[in-house]
Parts: sequence; structure tokens; C-alpha cells
Amino acid sequence: MSASLTPAPGGRGTALVVDDEPTNRLVLATMLRREGFQVTEAVNGEQALAQFAHARPDIIFMDVMMPGMGGMEATRQLKILCGSDFVPVIFLTALHDDQSLVRCIESGGDDFLSKPFSFNVLKSRIVAMERVRDLHRHIAAKSRMLAGLIEIDRQEQKLAERIFSHAVNDRNVAADHLGILMRPASTFNGDVLLSQHLPDGSLRVLLGDFTGHGLSAAIGALPVADAFHAMTRKGVTDEVVLEEINRKLYRLLPADRFMCAFMATLSVAGDELRWWNGGMPDGWLCQADGVHPMASHALPLGILPELSHGDAPRRRVLRKGDRVLLVTDGLMDAQDVDGHLFGQVGWPALIAGWRREHGLLNPLLESLDAHCADTDQKDDIGAVEIFVDADIFGGAELGLKCATPSGGGCSVLLLDQRLIHPPSMAQMLDMLGLGQAVACHLNTLETIFHELYTNALDHGVLRLPSWMKATPEGFSAYYSERESRLAAGPVGSIRVDISQEPGPPVTIRINVTDSGQGFDHERPREPLGDSVKPWGRGIALVRELCESVNYYNQGTQVEAVYRCV
Repeated sequence: MSASLTPAPGGRGTALVVDDEPTNRLVLATMLRREGFQVTEAVNGEQALAQFAHARPDIIFMDVMMPGMGGMEATRQLKILCGSDFVPVIFLTALHDDQSLVRCIESGGDDFLSKPFSFNVLKSRIVAMERVRDLHRHIAAKSRMLAGLIEIDRQEQKLAERIFSHAVNDRNVAADHLGILMRPASTFNGDVLLSQHLPDGSLRVLLGDFTGHGLSAAIGALPVADAFHAMTRKGVTDEVVLEEINRKLYRLLPADRFMCAFMATLSVAGDELRWWNGGMPDGWLCQADGVHPMASHALPLGILPELSHGDAPRRRVLRKGDRVLLVTDGLMDAQDVDGHLFGQVGWPALIAGWRREHGLLNPLLESLDAHCADTDQKDDIGAVEIFVDADIFGGAELGLKCATPSGGGCSVLLLDQRLIHPPSMAQMLDMLGLGQAVACHLNTLETIFHELYTNALDHGVLRLPSWMKATPEGFSAYYSERESRLAAGPVGSIRVDISQEPGPPVTIRINVTDSGQGFDHERPREPLGDSVKPWGRGIALVRELCESVNYYNQGTQVEAVYRCV
């Protein structure tokens, strides 16, 4: 039993035959159909371009000499139309000189046969071109699949980096008042910048540089951030924070990985800088009498199980208006097109010309961009400039007049414009070192504080009457008037006192005192469930949540007692 060896018509795809001689087209088309091709024809280059757009052939047979557009020019334009696809072009030509054949290949031809040619030779050339075409298609398909996988991986890395970055950076404070430059060399940043206030309002900043860059370098940032923020908010000393970070990294990282770091703590009075440099480039302190380097004096973190006792933080006297600049080695090692390092070429002039009246970050960016033009960034680049003024400190940010007095409490006094942005309950509890201890009660405590503070602001300082909210129109008018008075700038004060009584259970006392005229707090109270008025429900909710709520001094002071049970 025998089977036909003739390929099915069109089974090998579409062939485009371009020749101005009808006999040549007929003979070649007949042979190609017998070999399993579907055939379309053109008599010159212009028709070939039109047929290509219509038929999208798999292989093209091109005559060289034709009226109008010749075969070489047609091939040049066809190759442009092909784009990244490979469509083989075989020239069939009566030309025999070497120069003409070279020009055929240079115009985009993939092979050629000189007329007259043998059909057997032509068939073998077709098979060879099909192998090349099929290999190209196979590689193109794999490339598309690989490109898709790379894009998926890129999107996943971007998502992971966004989550990772938020986890590391969202707890930073005073970011709007710091000059920050962070340029990762890849999706993940191996440089880390952390900032946090101590309980007394002092500012602590850490700029770290992990070995290498990318994900493998960034992976250590999260445990470093956790330790830094938690311990700083509790008021732990510089030495203890550094020791804890060092222990974490020593346990976490392999032997060839570590973190160079520069930690600076600026006292809330703005009169002292405590600094520690472990393996980082020089930090710089710009003062009225000049620019002073702060060179590395300790090993990076994570190399040894314990820090050396001789590597204690150092101290310098500060003045308001001074500037502190910290940088990573990616900035110093940035190269221009000739391989010159920024730290050797542009950096010395910048530092020499720096005056404390002017920030250095913008000139630094301009100089760095000019230096690195037309080059690829090879390492993460990080820098932070700290201008010593009241805005960077916690006391200025929260309106603190005194913090964590003896007796296990803290007081916050907010004046005028500061009234618009009160601290959160979480911030004040952290000042007491209670953030973790009452974490499961934090939402409830935030609700209680929000209602008490809003009442003090609206009815005490802004003097907005509750009865305005008696109707839908009045409700809208109330909040419109509230926004107007806040925009005009509130005048007055609110003092918040938070104290704790040791448990179990822990008891939190919240006192809010405003500078308003007070109100009649002795009138009968309605239960929360029975109240139908659109006002007063917030305080009713507070009474339900708390063990007790009491007003004093004609209603200008309220104390809420909450037990963490």
C-alpha cells in the first residue's frame, strides 16, 4: 500500500514570484505548486510590495532586472516591511558578475541562483532557506515567550519593590524637611535611608549601603528598619541601636555581605550632633567656620558578632542653620564616559565651595547628571542633606512643649496653626513605650482621642455650635464654616495629657483641655442607642467605650479613662 509523496497544496505556505516575464512566472509557479506552495505573482517591484502587504508570503523569488522598480530596490523595501520577521528572498538572475551578485546580497537578498538553473538545485535552496526561516521563527517564538516572562517578572519585582519600599520608608519622619537623593541601580535599592524621632523630639537618621545592589542587597533593609524605628521611638541610645542592628545582620547575612552605615543623631535643641561612621564615605558638617569631614572610624555592620568598644559614636557641637551631608559610595564611584570617578573629578570642587547658607543637594544633582551623561549607572546612589532648624525635630512637628515627664505620662501642647495637625494616639503611646503593649487596643484608643480632640477643636477653639447640624442644610453649613475657620488660621490652644496606670490591666487616661469658653456639661445625657440628633453621637460612643468620661472647668477639660481589657 503506497501513499502520495506530493505535499498538500499550500502546505508549505505562500510563495511570491516576482518576474516581468510571464513564461518565467508560469514555469516557476507550476513547480512551486507541485512542491506544496500556494503562489501569488507580481510583474515588478511596485506590485511585489502590494502583494506582500496582501498575501504576507513565507518565501519570495525575485528577478533583478524589471521595468519600474527593480528587484534590488523592491527587496530593500520588503525587508523594511518584514520588520523582525524573517522572510527569505532568493534572487533568480541572469547576471553573473561578482559585483552584481554582491549587490543582490547587500540589498537584503538571502540567496541567489543564476539563470538558467536546475530545479533540483532550486529545491535544495528552498529547503535550506526554510530551515533558516523555521529556526528564526522558533527563536522568535521563544524570544516572545521569554520577553513575556521577563515582563511578568519585572511587574512582580515592581510590585514587590513598592510593598518593600513602603514597609521600609513609610515610618520615616521629617522626610519633607530633608534633602534626599536615592537612585537605585536596579529595581530594588541596596541603599537604605531611615529617619525617626526620639521621645524628646531629637532626630536620628541612618544612611546604609548594603554590599552589592538589587534584591540581594536590599533584603536586609526590613529588619534594620524594624529595629531602628522601634528602638529610636523608645529612646534607646545610639550605641544600643547600632549593637542590635549589627547582631541582626550578623545572624541574617552570609559572611560576604554586610552594611556600611552612617548614623547621625541631632539633639532637639539643635546644639549637638552624635555621629557614627562604619565604612561609609566621609560625612560632612557645614558650619559658619567651614566644612568639616566625618571620616569612617568603625567596621561596617554585620561583619563581627559584636561591635568594638572603641567604635563609640562621636560628638560635635551644632548650631541652628548648620547642614549635615551623608553620602554612599555609589555617588563617589559614579563614572563618566572616560571612567573618571565623580569623587575625584566633580566632588572636591562642590565641597570646597559649599557654604551653609545654601544647600548642596541641587548643585550636587546637576554636577552628577553632567558627569554621568551617556553612561549606565553601576551602583546604587544615595545622599541626604539635613538642615538644622526647628522643622526637623519632633517637638516642632507635634507642637510639643514637654514630653515624657516623670510619672509615666506625656504632654502635648498645640498652638494656633499646629492645631490642624494633631499627633496620632500611636505617636503619643510610642513616646510612653506602650505602642506594642496596647497594640490590640490602638484602634479604639484612636477613636476615643479623635472624638475628644475634634470636640475640643470644633466647639472649644473654633466655637462652632452643635445645633447647626440639626438639619441636612445646617450639617453642610457646619462643615463649610469649619473649613473656612481652619483656612483662616485657628487661634487658641489644646493640651493633650496621656498617662498610664500599671496593670493588669493597663489603664490609659486621656486629658484634653482647650482654650475655649466651655459649655454646660451638666445637662442630661441621652444613651447612644436612643439618640436621634445628628450631633453628640461621638461623645456618646466614647462613653460607651470608656470606663469613665468626666468634664471639668466649665467643659473646657475632659478626661477619659480606658482599661485595656
